Amino acid sequence: MRRVRRTSPEVRLEMAPLIDVVFLLLTFFVFAMLLMVRAQVLDVTLPTLGSGEPAQDTGAVTITLDAEGGVFVDEAPTGREGLIEAVRARLEARPGAKISLAADTGCPSGDLLAVIDELSKAGYGSFQLFGRPADGGGD
Repeated sequence: MRRVRRTSPEVRLEMAPLIDVVFLLLTFFVFAMLLMVRAQVLDVTLPTLGSGEPAQDTGAVTITLDAEGGVFVDEAPTGREGLIEAVRARLEARPGAKISLAADTGCPSGDLLAVIDELSKAGYGSFQLFGRPADGGGD
């Protein structure tokens, strides 16, 4: 009787599935970066908010209030006295843009309310407020 010797099959490492997974991950991260929205605000500490929606890239006119009481429109120092003129000029240059308001946590609430009041008196009663998500993201 003859013995048949069985040999184990040769072990091969298939590269095609590995390459597929790598390209899938690369595609995911590229799309994630494209869909990420960064607000154009100065380096201020935004308050933590428990409600709200993620920011949408609308080309908004951004008003920033820092902890020292400075007022900026699209990162340009403006001051409270020139706020409405600067906002009006930016909105004329970008029709359909929204107004976004970002206030540092150290900014006095009176200053924030005064800016909101000035915007409302000028007819700009609709605007967005920036904050950090309560879950700690967006730092």
